[in-house]
Formats: sequence, structure tokens, C-alpha cells
Amino acid sequence: MEKVIKVAVVGNPNVGKSALINAIAGTNIKVGNWTGVTVEKIEAQIEYKGFKIHFIDLPGIYSIANKTAEEKITIDFLINQKPDIILNVIDSTNLKRNLYLTIQLLELEIPMVIALNMWDELGKRGIKIDSEKFSKLLCAPAIPTSALRNLGINSILDNIIKTYENKDGFNFSKCEQFETQIEDYLKRLKNFIEQTHPGILELYPQRYLLTSILEGSFDGYLPSEIKEYADRLKEEIEKVYHKDIRALMIEERYGLVLNILKQTVKEKPLEEESLNFSLALDRIFLHRYLGLPIFFILVWLTFEMTFTFSTPFVDWLDNTLSNLSLVVNNYLKNSPDWLRSFITEGVLGGVGFVLVFTPVLFTLYIILSFLEGSGYIARAAFLMDRFMSIFGLSGKSFIPLLLGFGCNVPAVYATRTIDSPKEKILTALMIPFMSCGARLTVFAFFVSIFFTNHRGLVIFSLYIMGIFSAIVIAILLNKFYFKLEHSYFILELPPYRMPTLRYMLLNSWIRVKSFIIEAGSFIFATSVVIWFLTNIPFGVKKEDSILGKVAKEISVIFEPLGFGTWQATTSLFAGFVAKEVVLSTMGNVYMQEVPQTQEDQITVSQFAKDTVVGFFNAFIGLSEEVGQKFGLIEKEREEVDTGLMEVIRDEFTPASAYSFLVFLLLYTPCLATVFAIRQELGSNRWMIISVLINFTTAYIMSFIVYNFLKIYF
Repeated sequence: MEKVIKVAVVGNPNVGKSALINAIAGTNIKVGNWTGVTVEKIEAQIEYKGFKIHFIDLPGIYSIANKTAEEKITIDFLINQKPDIILNVIDSTNLKRNLYLTIQLLELEIPMVIALNMWDELGKRGIKIDSEKFSKLLCAPAIPTSALRNLGINSILDNIIKTYENKDGFNFSKCEQFETQIEDYLKRLKNFIEQTHPGILELYPQRYLLTSILEGSFDGYLPSEIKEYADRLKEEIEKVYHKDIRALMIEERYGLVLNILKQTVKEKPLEEESLNFSLALDRIFLHRYLGLPIFFILVWLTFEMTFTFSTPFVDWLDNTLSNLSLVVNNYLKNSPDWLRSFITEGVLGGVGFVLVFTPVLFTLYIILSFLEGSGYIARAAFLMDRFMSIFGLSGKSFIPLLLGFGCNVPAVYATRTIDSPKEKILTALMIPFMSCGARLTVFAFFVSIFFTNHRGLVIFSLYIMGIFSAIVIAILLNKFYFKLEHSYFILELPPYRMPTLRYMLLNSWIRVKSFIIEAGSFIFATSVVIWFLTNIPFGVKKEDSILGKVAKEISVIFEPLGFGTWQATTSLFAGFVAKEVVLSTMGNVYMQEVPQTQEDQITVSQFAKDTVVGFFNAFIGLSEEVGQKFGLIEKEREEVDTGLMEVIRDEFTPASAYSFLVFLLLYTPCLATVFAIRQELGSNRWMIISVLINFTTAYIMSFIVYNFLKIYF
């Protein structure tokens, strides 16, 4: 029977934890959320030398002060879940900052392995580290690693196993010793607890318990006697040292950090060429006047590149799924009509409409991985601080808003890092206007039909419209209700780095795979429900079904917006549950049973051949797409109307299609986001206000857009 080693991966933000896990585990990674808070949770499990090693990537933190959501998650896991090993990933080019957390982790008395990550950058920065002495001083093996170069990966795994097998022999007390008088105070507190409530010492790591009680960061239950005694000790300590106890403990830990650095690190002045290069980039990207235009140009380029590189593969998947539907339909030719409809429309149609746009998401994630890994995303947040001060927000609000472009739900929960209650509420109300990845699949589908030659520009305009709407709402709310004053924002800017292709591909695949698995099951269930609602009573037209009748009554309100049909209304209903199911719902309500002709029939062997040939043709199509962008090839892209695309082309005009996308962008966010706002803000009132603001804004903007565009289209 294999032994399982549970490893908690802990470190500061921007130290390469996720990249290191990618290097260790490859694609065997599961992306999810921590229960109740929707902070991203990454897990991986591998088999190595007879052991199953289970990695849990804890949120990036600077300390275990137990103040932020990320710190609370980390402390709760390390104390209550009791991992076998802590893998402390630190940036070896910035030990002074990273080692404060390392010293705190020693207090938890959990066997530890230290990954000195980014080791390959030390030479460029003129830094030398004595890793052997470093290990002795911290009572833990310190392994030079580079996630991007695959340096030290096996050594980490070997030391995890070695530390696990010898964990009972480790003694951490000699590695964290404060000055004698402080240690005496800790001993007095320990003696008092032993005399009054000794059981508490068995529940927590003793060193962590004593230091956190004195610092006031302990979040567990404490009897009143211990609290009173600890308060008396604090008063005594503060009288002796003439400073706050928390400041004193910070000084003690940093004293240990400086002592370790003095004995293990030698630094040479940074090469002027390297320093000048970094400063030169910052002068461009953080320029007072050019910074924002460059940011928006990069956003536009992101979408332009996303669709240029993904379109041939979207077409290939679309044709493949259409052919698969024909194969299945032919296989079920002797089955009842309702069964064929259920399989081809409810099942294949529902899941297929999401799968067909995975190339779009994959390409987008690759570009975002590059921007994040290079260090630009952090600079964008810093840059936006000045811009957001116009309506009373700080750069702290930019991070949740940026997360909103991936998914609104974790973005709402990310607002808990904002100290000001008013700024937190205002930010949460702005987040639903940020276009999430689920909406992108619908955008991509419509622009591929109506705006073929300007796909990137149209998508970019929608994102800008969402940002613009959020800004207008924020200005109005701040002026007439919140009246916020600008707060200051402090953010560490990571050094510029060139992320490897392997890191970008792995990171993108993990997130796309997570999207397919998590969204796929939900979309399948919703698609089945929608299919039944649009086919009951059986045998009637879809417009006479249960859902069709309800949608008909409501659709009249959307006529001024250009899409007052019961089918479009039904799709928007489903979109309130989750934007991922809009396309699958359209497939259910727009697609009528079409008789299969002899030309439509396809054999399994022909399907396999067409799939393989189509895949290779996609690469040829990619070169043609790139050639067109650079003017090297003049070629009209052939649009192949398949299934839903053909129906949508007939049902919408370019003006009504764009109006529909604007409404989809701005109207009520998905149900999960609504509940997240309710939970995070703790108020039904703000939840209802958020829904009303989004629906009203969407209606007004769509009305304006449609009536303006129909003059020209």
C-alpha cells in the first residue's frame, strides 16, 4: 500500500508557487475554490518512489497575521488539516522579504522543505547563497530550484520523502530564538497555561499559540483567565520596551532574518545594464501619459491575437461536432424522434456549443499567462490606481475588477481585501459589468457570424463598454451616495521575467480543463432541463411549449432593443442562471427538427477522416489568418453556416446582434455572482440594488446602441 504525503505549498505572492507545482505535477492539477470564500485552490497529486505526494497550493501571503481571507485560509489549513510537510517556496532573489514568513512557519512546528526558487536569476543579480548553511540555520533542507528551468524538481521530491520519514527527529526550537527576555515572557505564559488550562497546549503548536496570543492574532477560543494574564504580560512588555508588542515581535523576527542573511548571502551591485533595462521598461509602461493608452492597446491586441490564432480551430471543432451530430442521428435513425432530438440537441448541442470555443479560451489564457508571468499585470494595477482615484477608488479595487474578466464570483469575494466598507460595496457593484470568460464564448459566436472582418475590434468595444458603464455607475454612486475619498495603495512590483512556453501552455491547459469539467456538467444539466421545457407537451412546436409561452409574454419588452423574440428571451432567462448556457439554450430553442437528406448522412470512417484532415487544415488556416493580418495574403475568409449559425444569421441583423451582446454584457450577472454579492456584502439590499442597476443599465445601453446602429445596418 502506497503512503500518502500531504504537502502544503506556502509562500509570498509572485514567488512562482503555481509554476513550481506545474513543473512537478505537469497536467495532473485540479483547480477549484476554497470552501465558502472562492479563493482559488490548486491541488496536484503524483506518485514518486512508492509514495503518493498530494500538493495543496495555499494562497499567497506575506505573514500569518490572520487578518486577510488568504491568511485565515492558510492558518486554518495548517493547524486543522495538519499537513505532513510544508513546502515553503521563496524568491531567492528577495530573501529579506520572504524569510519573515519562513520564520513564522517555523513556529507551527511542522516539518518543512524550502524551495529557493528563481535560483537561475541569482547570477544576473550578483547574489550568492550558501544553501547548506542556510539549511542548518533554518532546520530545514533548502533546495535551489527554478520552476521555469525544471531545476531541483527531483531534489525537492527526494527531500520531501526524506523529511517525512524523519519528521519525528526534527527540533525547530533552536532555529527561532528571540532575545532572552522575550523568551522568558513566552515561558511565563506557557507555565500559566500549563497550570490553568493545559489541554489548550495539546490543541495547537505551542510556539505558534504563545506568540499569537501575545501578538493578539490568535483566533481560537481562550478562557478569560488566559486572556487576562496575556493582557497583563503585554502591558509589562510594552512598559519595558516602550513599543507595541506586535511591532516588537516583528522586530525580533526580522532580527533573525537579518542574521541569516548576514551568514549566508553575498551580494554584488546589480549590473547597470540590467538595472537600466528594468527602469527603461517601467518608464514606458508606467508613464504618466502613455501608460494608460499602452494598457488599452495591449488589451485590444490581446483580443485581436486571441481570435486570429483561435478561429481556424474553432471552425474545425464546429465542423467536427456538426458531423458527429449527423453520425449519431444516422445511428439513431430507427429511434423515436424525441430521443434523436434529445441526444443531438439537448446533449451534443448543449455541451458542443461550449467545447467549440475552447480554442478561444485557451489562446486567451496563454496571452494572459504571458502578461502575468512577465510582471505586467501587477504594473497595470499600479497604473490604474491613479485613474481609479477619479471616482474615489484605489488600486486595491483594480485587482478584483481584473479578476472579474475571468469570473465575477471570485472577483466579488476578492473585495474582502479592501479596508473601506464603502469602497468595497462600490467595487462589488462594478464587478458584474466586467465581461467574464463565459460571456466571451457568446461574443465569439456572434462576431464570427456578423462581424467577421472586425472580430477583435468588436470584442474590444464590448469590453470597453463594460468598463465605461462601470465607471459611469461608480461616478454617479460616489457623487450622490458614497462620497469616497481616495485611499492609498501599496503594491510590490515583481521584476520583469520571460515566462517559458511550457509554463504558459500548462497554465492555460489546466484552466481550460477546469472550465470544461466544471462548466460542462452544469451546462449538460441545464441543457437537458431547457430541452424538456421547450419540448413539453411533446409533439407541439417549441414556441407552444411551456418555456415558449412564458417567453412570448415577456419578449415584448425587448422589441425596442431589436431582439423581441421568445427564443432570445428564453436564452436570457437561462443566462441569468449561468452565462455558459446561453448558446446551448439557443441551440435548443432555435433549432427545429430538420429532415436528414442523403447528402447529410456521413459514415463513421468518413467522420474520422474529415476530423483528422480538418485538424491539419486548421494549421493551414492559421497561417492564412496571420498572413491576412500582415497583408501578406489577400483572401476572403469563407463562412460556413452550420446549424445554429445559419439560424442566427436569419433571425438577427448586425444591429440587433450587437444590441443583444451589449445586453448580455451588462444585464443581471449569473446567479452565483448574485449570491456572492449577498454573502460578501451581507445584505439583501445591496444584492437587489446590484440586480436592478445591471438590468436598467443594460436596457438603456442596448436601446441606445440598437437605435443608433439600425440607421446604418
